[in-house]
Parts: sequence; C-alpha cells; structure tokens
Amino acid sequence: MRDERLVKMANQIAASVPDPARAAELTAAHLRTFWAPVMIDDLAAIAHDSPNAVSPVVRDALAALRPEGASHG
Repeated sequence: MRDERLVKMANQIAASVPDPARAAELTAAHLRTFWAPVMIDDLAAIAHDSPNAVSPVVRDALAALRPEGASHG
C-alpha cells in the first residue's frame, strides 16, 4: 500500500509541473526538498523493479537524484 502511495504522489508531482522541459529537474527538486531520503530510496527501488509504474519524468528525476548504485543508506 505504501508503495502505491509513493508512486501515486510522485506521478502527481511530475504531472503538475507546468514546464515540460524542466519537469524532471523540478520534480527532483521537489522530492529532494519535501521527501525523506528513505522515501526517495523506496521510490527508486520501485522504479527499478517496475519501471512502468512511474512516469518517464519520475524516472528522469530519480536518475538525477540517485545516480546508479547510490542511496542514502
């Protein structure tokens, strides 16, 4: 259930960005500012295991936040 909420929130954040050219950047900034690192790590794990669960913007935002193999521990 928590996974579904994280995915839903992240996808909503990405969809609400008014500038498509900056959507991934601004989504990443929002996640960095307002989400706990563990939430971002959990979302990254979900996106890794089920890439189609999150929007392409969310995937790009996560790539900016979590270069491959990196996490907050």
